[in-house]
Amino acid sequence: MTTKVDDATIQLWTSFKEDQTDQELRNRLIEKYLHLVRYNAERVWAKLPDGVDLNDLMSAGVFGLMDAIEAFDLERGVKFETYCVPRIRGAML
Repeated sequence: MTTKVDDATIQLWTSFKEDQTDQELRNRLIEKYLHLVRYNAERVWAKLPDGVDLNDLMSAGVFGLMDAIEAFDLERGVKFETYCVPRIRGAML
C-alpha cells in the first residue's frame, strides 16, 4: 500500500529546506506531524510503570520530532513518517 504525499506538503517541505531558519514553516511541520508524537507516546506509556506521565513522554517526543524535521533529507526518497518514528520513540525512552 503506497500513500501519496499531497502537493501542499511537498511545497511546505521544499520551502522549509530552502530556509531552515523560518520558524513559521518549522512550526507548521510540527503541527502536521504532531499526531505521530501522541500515537507513539500512548503506545510507549502503556508499557511503562504507573508513575510515568503521558504529557512528559509527549514533551520528549516533540523534541525528537523537531530533531527529525531538522535532519530529514528529501532526496533520499523515504517517507518522513518512517524516518521520524524511531527518533520520536528514542527521545521518549
